[in-house]
Amino acid sequence: MKKIRGKIEQDGIDFDAYRCPNCQEEIMDMKQLNELAQKYRKLRKAKEITFAKWGNSIAVRIPSEIADEFNISEGKHGTLTKEKDGIRIIPSS
Repeated sequence: MKKIRGKIEQDGIDFDAYRCPNCQEEIMDMKQLNELAQKYRKLRKAKEITFAKWGNSIAVRIPSEIADEFNISEGKHGTLTKEKDGIRIIPSS
């Protein structure tokens, strides 16, 4: 068995598995399967957002249920950071 890194294109999720060099079948151990399941749980909780242009900047519309959950309102401040595979927004308390 050879360790491989694959990607589920339709969902954009990377995964680790083992591939048989003879039959090309791919299998996962429990750790790999749990990591993949965790990525799908996170994706299922994700919400689609809309980007808009305000002047020279790009704005993000945050769905109301998320804004309510994190007590985000107009004029409130937060921090935006670059991450390896995207951005992260942390509202100030």
